[in-house]
Amino acid sequence: MAQLLTYAGITILACIGYGAFFIIVGLFFRNPIIPALALYLWEWINFLLPPLLKKISVIHYLNSLVPIPVSQGPLAVINRAHTCLDCIPSLLVVTALVLLGAGYRIRHLEIKYGD
Repeated sequence: MAQLLTYAGITILACIGYGAFFIIVGLFFRNPIIPALALYLWEWINFLLPPLLKKISVIHYLNSLVPIPVSQGPLAVINRAHTCLDCIPSLLVVTALVLLGAGYRIRHLEIKYGD
């Protein structure tokens, strides 16, 4: 039951983190398919990235929270796992900053009714 609650919490954090990024992608791009695919590719090759680039990825923090780690294969770049006290606040702070950027963008968004 504890693992079920842990995975449910990780799922909620994933929805919060990825939702914020997709909101800002939707605000800055008219057709968000290409940036969404780029974000998907970035998250998909995360196990190959050096540790500094992994830190700007949502999946890096979510993988540090799982109770049973998943093998990333023989080509994965290994770095230290973060604790819950590092991951959850970091993910929430990045989400808040992204949402602040989205709020700034939406305040300065001009609606053209003639289009």
